Amino acid sequence: MTDIQQEKQLEQLKLNDTLNRIGDAKQTLEGMMGKMGTNTLNQLKEFRESPDSGDFYFFLDQLDQQNSAFNYKDKFKRYEELEYLLQEPYFARIDLFNHLDQKKNELYIGKFGYTEDTPIVTDWRAKVASVYYRYRYPQKNIKYETPDGVETGDLLLKRTFEIDEGIILKIYNNDIQLDENEIITDKIQQRTGGVLEDIVETIQVSQLDIIESDPRQVTIVQGCVGSGKSTVAIHKLSHIFFNYPEIIKPQRSLLIAKNQILVGYLSTLFPKLGIFDVTYKTLRDLVVNVIFREDMKITFDMDKDVNTSRFNLSYKEDLDKLVQEIHAEYEQKVKDVFEDPEFKSYGGYKYSSRNSVLENLADIITDLEEEYVAQNNLYKEDPKSPKAWFHQDNAKTLRKIIYRIGKVKDELKTKTFPKLVKKAKLDITNKLGYFETLLYIYLHSQVLGLKSTVKYEYCIVDEGQDFSILEYAILSNFVLKGRFAIFGDLNQSIVENGVTKWEDISEVIKEAKHAQVYTLDTNYRSTKPIIDLANNILAPYTQNYLPKSINRKGDLPVIETYEKEEDLLKNFDTMIAEDLKDLNKSIGVICYTNELLEKAEKIIDKKKLSDEHYIKLQSDTKINYVPKAVYLTHFDNCKGLEFSKVYVLGLNLEKVETFEDAKEAFVAVTRAMNEVTILG
Repeated sequence: MTDIQQEKQLEQLKLNDTLNRIGDAKQTLEGMMGKMGTNTLNQLKEFRESPDSGDFYFFLDQLDQQNSAFNYKDKFKRYEELEYLLQEPYFARIDLFNHLDQKKNELYIGKFGYTEDTPIVTDWRAKVASVYYRYRYPQKNIKYETPDGVETGDLLLKRTFEIDEGIILKIYNNDIQLDENEIITDKIQQRTGGVLEDIVETIQVSQLDIIESDPRQVTIVQGCVGSGKSTVAIHKLSHIFFNYPEIIKPQRSLLIAKNQILVGYLSTLFPKLGIFDVTYKTLRDLVVNVIFREDMKITFDMDKDVNTSRFNLSYKEDLDKLVQEIHAEYEQKVKDVFEDPEFKSYGGYKYSSRNSVLENLADIITDLEEEYVAQNNLYKEDPKSPKAWFHQDNAKTLRKIIYRIGKVKDELKTKTFPKLVKKAKLDITNKLGYFETLLYIYLHSQVLGLKSTVKYEYCIVDEGQDFSILEYAILSNFVLKGRFAIFGDLNQSIVENGVTKWEDISEVIKEAKHAQVYTLDTNYRSTKPIIDLANNILAPYTQNYLPKSINRKGDLPVIETYEKEEDLLKNFDTMIAEDLKDLNKSIGVICYTNELLEKAEKIIDKKKLSDEHYIKLQSDTKINYVPKAVYLTHFDNCKGLEFSKVYVLGLNLEKVETFEDAKEAFVAVTRAMNEVTILG
């Protein structure tokens, strides 16, 4: 028996023991949960078949509230983790020799941790697990973090496993000769596309830097197409919840995307990483929620006037100047109140233009009312004492000041703010379009504040290049202390509203002036022939942020042009029919025009696919994503998605004549992981 065979045998014994331990733990937990009702547990399992189902999250919340002492939500989350660990308890092992205690520790790293008296499986998010990702091969004197601080040790072994149904198929001892791209390539080839997959086993150092970056600072990621931006974003959330549970909680975190298609797509990864409570919305959803929460007296039509590019930095400066004038006016009004000789001794309030005008006034009134209550209570304690008249007099004076500041506050709401709205050329007697609605909320937040909107503790923005300066200005009001992670690719900026350079964001999110900025330049999604084609499309217009390939092999793209549309559709019909003989992957059909979309829909409809395997993407509709299906979409809705095979209907590469044309073609082509067919 060779050394490697003997090692594999020993590792199988270790795996068997680990599986037994996890199985026992799951059985114990299932027994506890079963006492709460077998039907309840079965219903949860059924709901979980649809990860994006609102029913599941609602039902889980309801259970948790009904059985708060039992903490059903945490127990079900743990149950899910143990269920996953039974399939693959770990994927790697590192042996660390610690210089301080002179001990060797064998750490088995998995998607979730499992501990008895000592750790049996170490969670990938634990600080020490960073060693596995950061060091390519065994070496001495490495530095690594632990809960007790930075320590020094020797990495004696780095081993990767391939496990299937409790059997170790392969072990890789990662030494200097091993090209880790081989492992990544192997993992990618097993994917079917159509849904986001976790990358816990293949996280690269450049991705880990982003995942581990301090969430208390703004993070901006310029990531080329296929670099795993969205996946890294969600892994970052998972890492934050594990390492910063007291600072950032899932239920107070937010993921924002441009449309419901992308929101639903991203949410497919949440349950795979044990995330249940994150809020995920489009900005439109969030805005509507805030309008009703703040009881803003406006009506709106979000489909009208969607171009927000008018709100440029110059436009913002003009508005901010008007707001600052109101701040100065009301700061003086407050001073004038306390200049009254009767009120002078109660002055000393600090006015802050960082808060809205109304918040300043409300804070002053709150402080005065607290002092009024205190003086009143002192008077009531002993009305006949020598000091009673003093407290009574103070209370009367305080009431007068509260009344005066209250009048100033009313004037702000009933006269000054409406005047500002008119100066901004907003007519709130009519329905406001999308741009006008955002502008109204911007002014409202600056002058009146958002008193009923609790700020989120963290926010992920996906496809960040597609959000405008105005949209970022609005978002900044909903997130605590600028805790943003913004992921995007300027080469995929195909909307007229989006930012043209990341630096502009700091003009509306002040904390972004000191942002942690990262670049991801390697494409892990597509084969080399697809990346070569994509880069050739963009290269005449820019050399910035072009994706690097990991040289994954694949078929050459199929590119055909036709004189007649009917010939294009006839060939598409033949090709898709061949694919559907064995639908074992995701297929994206991307149409450049509405007319082609309708005709492609008729062709696919005739194939009599089940609803589960035929999905029509619409920007305002959430859907359940599955790994083996045909996805039909207009080009406008394909951003951020990936499919094993892609058909692009209506794109003629010979007619790409501008940078905008090139970016659109680049986006369409790079949705493909393994095969792309362009019919123009």
